[in-house]
Amino acid sequence: MKQIRIAVLVACITSISSGVWAADTPQQPKTGANFEQHKTEILKRIDTRIARNQEERACIQAAVNRDAIKVCRDKFKQEMQEQHQKH
Repeated sequence: MKQIRIAVLVACITSISSGVWAADTPQQPKTGANFEQHKTEILKRIDTRIARNQEERACIQAAVNRDAIKVCRDKFKQEMQEQHQKH
């Protein structure tokens, strides 16, 4: 539970700081094909996160003890770290 609170806090801080950063840099409005492509990429990333969260949820639901939950958490944590390293 504590890890979830920390994750939520980090996400809030990140979104606030990136919003401030974005406000400082003027950007051209995305229109036409660029907008649609950008929108499609965002939706694809959201769908990927949803699928990953559902897999993690199923793993934890199937767990029969704390050790099994830890295995699930470690597996998905490692996958997330690998995804972050790619970007």
